[in-house]
Amino acid sequence: MIENMCNLTRREILRLFSMALPAALLGFSGRDYFNDELVCIHVYNINEDIPEPLLARYDMIPPRPQKGSYFQIGLPELILCQTKIRLLDMFEYFWPFSRQDFRLMQRSISIHFKRRVIAGSNEIINLSEYLESQTRSLQIPDATLAVILTLNDYTKYWSCSLVDLCRNSDIEELVIIKNPARTPYLCSYPSQQKGFKKPPPYSAG
Repeated sequence: MIENMCNLTRREILRLFSMALPAALLGFSGRDYFNDELVCIHVYNINEDIPEPLLARYDMIPPRPQKGSYFQIGLPELILCQTKIRLLDMFEYFWPFSRQDFRLMQRSISIHFKRRVIAGSNEIINLSEYLESQTRSLQIPDATLAVILTLNDYTKYWSCSLVDLCRNSDIEELVIIKNPARTPYLCSYPSQQKGFKKPPPYSAG
């Protein structure tokens, strides 16, 4: 491999890195959800109606398995961020959410808090404590404060706690990124966005 790299021109090496970087950035270790068009983004004004599935409370939350495959496109599962442009204005449609849209969002937000995975209640508690300790520094004129949650088979247990936290703080938007072909079918609920920009290649419930 190294010998082959040495025989490449500088332009060829740069081209290889330019091809590999997006894959590494987005965390493509398996299925490419963007190529399958199985990524959607739901943006909610936290003071408006939130779909019932995101408000579900669970009597028992199982521990997160150390090994397991969950929906993931490369973002940390939990993010607190700020943006000068409301994400509700930036993403008028919840589907499709393309790789280009993903990069636009990355360029547009300033991340203040993140957790690569949500392993339990500690991540939610840490976010709450961070918000309490950084209240003044997060009050930036003309900026929107948002929480982004990657929704999968485990993080769904914490969506209700996040909604409660958002509503009791200065967070204005809750953003859910998920596979639209998997339950809960948020696409079926009334939305502040315009819905599908084009017909989906799957049944959305």
